[in-house]
Amino acid sequence: MNESEAKKQIENMVRFIEQEAREKAEEILDQTELELETWKNEFKTTKRAEWKAHYESEKKRREVAGKIAESKLKYSEDERLMKERQDIMLSLKREAREKLSATIKSKKSEYTKLLEDLLVEGMLKLMEPRITVRCVKGDQSIVRGLLGKAKSRFTEEMQKTCTEYKSKFNMNTDIALDATPLSDSCIGGVWVMSAAYTSRPDAIIVRNSLDARLETCVENITPVIRALMFPEDEQRAKEIADSREKALAAMAAEHH
Repeated sequence: MNESEAKKQIENMVRFIEQEAREKAEEILDQTELELETWKNEFKTTKRAEWKAHYESEKKRREVAGKIAESKLKYSEDERLMKERQDIMLSLKREAREKLSATIKSKKSEYTKLLEDLLVEGMLKLMEPRITVRCVKGDQSIVRGLLGKAKSRFTEEMQKTCTEYKSKFNMNTDIALDATPLSDSCIGGVWVMSAAYTSRPDAIIVRNSLDARLETCVENITPVIRALMFPEDEQRAKEIADSREKALAAMAAEHH
């Protein structure tokens, strides 16, 4: 092989190597671009999913926060309404107490008869041989004068009842006025107590004071008064219960 042929062969080999290098470089570049495009797509998909999840989570959090805020606002308003209505009920109770106090002062004879009835009722409830009675200081003289009459009525009532059941009433009842008066804040009426337990903490007491009777009366008729004065309470109570239930469910979902 002469020098010219050798040179030509070398040039062919160089061109072949360069061609191979170019093809390899293009292959690497194409592969790199393909991998880059694949990574871009995966990155976009992943980030899109992350942002979507973040958006959904934030949306849910704000919805829950809104429901909780709404519930708190309603609860605060409900508390205000309940407080106002409770004040109204207490005002009615105070008014009733004042009128009751004024009535017993203006109708002495009717009040005296009431005291006697309360004494007899207390004795019938106790059915004890020895009984003591307490009343407010201002009524002590009146009550002391009624003890004998109350005892007679009690005995007559028991004898009548026993006769109906073909038996005989033999209990000798002793009734006396206790030296300790009821509180000065008490409107009136009497406490009828078993003498055997008067000074003990487990004393058997029939609280027939007008304060106790008023409390019982208020307790019994409060639902009726509320229904007349606040007819929307029942529906509102249902709305409050539903609102609280939704808020609790939302808070539970947020924790999960």
